[in-house]
Amino acid sequence: MCHWRPAARAGYLPDVERTRLAELLDSPDYASSACRHALLDGARFVVWESSGPADRMVPAYERREALAAAAGTSTLGFSKALVALRAAGSQHLRLGTVTRAQPSYRFTVFLAVDPEVVIACLGVEGEDPHI
Repeated sequence: MCHWRPAARAGYLPDVERTRLAELLDSPDYASSACRHALLDGARFVVWESSGPADRMVPAYERREALAAAAGTSTLGFSKALVALRAAGSQHLRLGTVTRAQPSYRFTVFLAVDPEVVIACLGVEGEDPHI
């Protein structure tokens, strides 16, 4: 079993875990697929060890979706991710971020703690950390 711990200095996971995260993102879902390709192309990433209940994440991501829409920012899979988060209820999830430099895109990955599975993935164009 893979333990999602950022490396002490760089804050990123070792390459062996990069491969594992890419395997978990292997899905026909467009956001997951784009995230997986960014990861395999060397995008920066981190997955946090701590977790929280999905239903406590929903309001923050609803606000982020509204901010993205208001700003005219392109997104991938946001609505689908919110549906999946609502369906996950109180299940504890870990968050990961995959950041692609060119074109600039930031993906958020929501991972179940046990069993290890991607619950949702969304992507936001640009660098604004608040969206």
